[in-house]
Amino acid sequence: MEAGEPLRQAQLLFVDGKDKESVEAFSKALEAGADPYIVYLSRGVVYVKMKETDPALQDFSKAIEANDKSSRAYFFRGMAFMMKEEFENAISDFSKALGLKHDYFIAMFARGVSYARLGKFEEASKDMLKVMPQMEENLQSFADSYGIVRTEMWKVMAQVSGDAKTPTLELGDKEMEMLKKWLQEE
Repeated sequence: MEAGEPLRQAQLLFVDGKDKESVEAFSKALEAGADPYIVYLSRGVVYVKMKETDPALQDFSKAIEANDKSSRAYFFRGMAFMMKEEFENAISDFSKALGLKHDYFIAMFARGVSYARLGKFEEASKDMLKVMPQMEENLQSFADSYGIVRTEMWKVMAQVSGDAKTPTLELGDKEMEMLKKWLQEE
């Protein structure tokens, strides 16, 4: 059997929302000789969607072994770390993704959120302010289909809007309103 056919089947199962079946199909595609980078990256995304972070992290790490120049693999592994609230690891991977693709704005935004979750508000503010012009142009492109970034950003907003003695993000009213608008979009 040609390696491409099991990969196509796995991708179709994923698109159809048949996550467990797509995981099995991606495994079969790997056995059939499909590109390991594509399989591990794709299967890792399915695991993230299923909120199974440990196998996702394993697959993203294998995708990085297969292609260490992939900004997407680092970004998605960062997202899995974010889900586990391992924000230092998430920051490291988002930074690697940005090193490979300087205009990867969702990675910069996610890194800013991770910094904020660690209480590193100065670093968070720098990333957020760099991303704001792109967010303003297209808020929907910053919507995270799994809700990971949005969920963590809500936690940041709750954190910084509480006690006045708590350090805050150095964002102006316009930027804070933009974040609130983005967080409320479905």
